[in-house]
Amino acid sequence: MSGYLAVRFIGAGVPAEVSQPFDLIAEYCKRTRNNKILIDTRGGDSNPSTLDRFIFGEELQIYARYGIKVSFCCEPEQVDPRKLMVLVAQNRGVNVDRFTDFQAAEEWLLK
Repeated sequence: MSGYLAVRFIGAGVPAEVSQPFDLIAEYCKRTRNNKILIDTRGGDSNPSTLDRFIFGEELQIYARYGIKVSFCCEPEQVDPRKLMVLVAQNRGVNVDRFTDFQAAEEWLLK
């Protein structure tokens, strides 16, 4: 996409497998000099547990190391009203937020 890398997670997956690509995505951004990512999980079949959300938040800290801004777009039924993943990641220095509207996710990312 113009101005950012778009990543889409689709299908069913074990939460431990979902976070594995974060390192690869960060490396790709470093090689392509891209500092913004929009991760779209709307095609995914998972609804992570509280523990999984915490672990995802911790693993997102790789993006802080690379100075990458991250926007998530997810289905309304995937939403954690407490934004645990986002809060954990922000506490680790990640510039991240979560949205259910793709346009809102993109607008926030490009600010």
